[in-house]
Amino acid sequence: MDVILDESTLAPCGSWNPARRILALASTISALDELGCARVLRSVRTAADQDIGQGCGLRRWCFDPGTNRDAGILIAQRLGKQPFIDGAEGLFAMVEGARAIEGHLGNVSVIGLAFAALTNQPAVALGSANFHNSTELAIDLATLDGDDEFWETIQVCRLVTKEDACQRSESITRGIEDSVANGKQLIERASDLFPQLRFGPRALQQITGLTGNEPVFHQLFRHLRALDQGVSSWQPDTQYSPASAISWSRESNATLQHASHGPLRDFPMPQGFTSRRWSDHTKPSGGNGARLYFHAERAGDEALVLIGYFGEHLPTVRF
Repeated sequence: MDVILDESTLAPCGSWNPARRILALASTISALDELGCARVLRSVRTAADQDIGQGCGLRRWCFDPGTNRDAGILIAQRLGKQPFIDGAEGLFAMVEGARAIEGHLGNVSVIGLAFAALTNQPAVALGSANFHNSTELAIDLATLDGDDEFWETIQVCRLVTKEDACQRSESITRGIEDSVANGKQLIERASDLFPQLRFGPRALQQITGLTGNEPVFHQLFRHLRALDQGVSSWQPDTQYSPASAISWSRESNATLQHASHGPLRDFPMPQGFTSRRWSDHTKPSGGNGARLYFHAERAGDEALVLIGYFGEHLPTVRF
């Protein structure tokens, strides 16, 4: 799920200075990063230079001495990434296809919000005194498709603050999951979705091969997210535990030391990590006994969870 900028909010505000507005926008985007949204800010081509105060746009204000440095850099870096929403080869044109579509918010023509409506995604706003928290917007779409013309109204959620993103986290997370169609896409987006996870070769092969139609697919997504989120609360010198209520356990010593069962758990490691026999595993439901093997490890100041295997239940001394 991309982060879409509502360009209609790029206008001067007398009571909120640009530095305050940029800081709020950066905080909202950072919260969406944590939920797993793609680390981009989709906008129209002119977004960086539309006047938000004193005749200057975001491109200028992001580097103003009065603007929080980290917030300014985050916004400036993401605004410059293509593709843009508008233009002949833009994202809107790709969704529009052979049709002709116009979007309006009241009497105002909008492109970013129209793109959000067409793709069923939320938008982010540059906050102001007029819109300082989340709002459901009615976007009117007029479509000309051949000789047929029709109109529809689609609700778009516009986020203004970090708190807005947190309050909408459940629906945003659900939308992110729905946007991942199969295992290949999951792995391609893993750095955004699960930044604290590292996948070994066997796990990569197993997950990439999933079609997305397996009953266990969305359970896998939930377990990977719980493993990733568990890192945020993992304190030094304490035992790691996944976040959320997922079922997990360790193999018995008898199984790990068994002459034939033990070596079955010697999965190849992610690049740069020392070989080991894997023990900790979660038990996703709906997978006919599927297991997801993991190992939490600290690499210097960075805490990570390694993923070694996702597949059928391996034999143990008991089963």
